[in-house]
Amino acid sequence: MMSKLQYISTSVLDELARSVESNIGRYTGGDFSDLAEGEGWSISSQLDFDAGILDDLVPETGTDAEVHNSLLVWRALGQMRPSLAGENRIWTRLAHVECLEYSRKRWLKSDGSEALAKAIRIHFFAGTWTKCRDDNAISRLWWNAYIANMGCANNLELGLKTILKTADIRSNIVERPMSCSRQSVATAIIRIIIADERITQSQSAFREFMKAVNLHGGGVVFEALKSKDIDRFMLKCANLASAAIG
Repeated sequence: MMSKLQYISTSVLDELARSVESNIGRYTGGDFSDLAEGEGWSISSQLDFDAGILDDLVPETGTDAEVHNSLLVWRALGQMRPSLAGENRIWTRLAHVECLEYSRKRWLKSDGSEALAKAIRIHFFAGTWTKCRDDNAISRLWWNAYIANMGCANNLELGLKTILKTADIRSNIVERPMSCSRQSVATAIIRIIIADERITQSQSAFREFMKAVNLHGGGVVFEALKSKDIDRFMLKCANLASAAIG
């Protein structure tokens, strides 16, 4: 059922951040439904949203589960712009309300209250852009799909399987400014990873490839090149990486 995506107020966000330890019971076995009836918990955005889609999120680990969950979040929120996808108050609300059950089953594994509080702060909030991209239980799934969609929009599942094959692939693509912030580069990287198995045959092979991309692509205006020319550049980097590791 479609409704408007909700987010919380700054004051609610601040109170949740201050009250992690006192709310441990809510995180591990209860919920925030009574608090969510209060002021500042349900501010409507302009984005249409079907929360029911996220009921099918699965808490298992591994590539298959990550791909499945990323596809669901994209199906529910794929129309969101990247600028809005950095909004802490959206993802904190989702982790505490609509996706609480998934978030705790996926991320709250420890019995120690100190470790639990740390995990909650990492995965139920998104205080910086990097934490939003990499750590929040729900927003990281959106960013998985956003990155994969840049390089494989016609087959998002294949794109996700490609960037999530190992944690090293995702982290190298998203953490290097030249590849994540430039769509033509990210698109070409994902294309060649799919086409050339040498690049992901080992961790060292992929790292050598990314090293070559950054070393030789620093002064290249990729936005002015045709796709076939960028692909040729990526193949050159793949060959250099292959030669470097023997």
